[in-house]
Amino acid sequence: MTMALVALGALGACTAGAQIGGVGAQGRVGSFGATSVAARAPQAAPADRLVAAIEAQGCAITADNVGQVLLSANLTQQQLLELGPQLTAQGRAEVTDDGTIRVLTNNCI
Repeated sequence: MTMALVALGALGACTAGAQIGGVGAQGRVGSFGATSVAARAPQAAPADRLVAAIEAQGCAITADNVGQVLLSANLTQQQLLELGPQLTAQGRAEVTDDGTIRVLTNNCI
């Protein structure tokens, strides 16, 4: 489990933290977009965001989609490494023999 998360986290580092010039993976550095921080709706908990992002990617996080999952969930590789074991311990995810992390939700049985 730990090795699978480390491998996926390392692969996600290639895309999740990408920044070219003043533009990063989530927009311009220092910009807030059209709405102010105070006007934004509260975000879901990190574990819930991760599960939703994995569901949106076909119920599994793999080496091919780890970067997209992290971007969608607005999480870092470190957070993935922390949340993976928590989700497994809670029965919300499982790790397959090939290192894929699959979520276990009503949408992903």
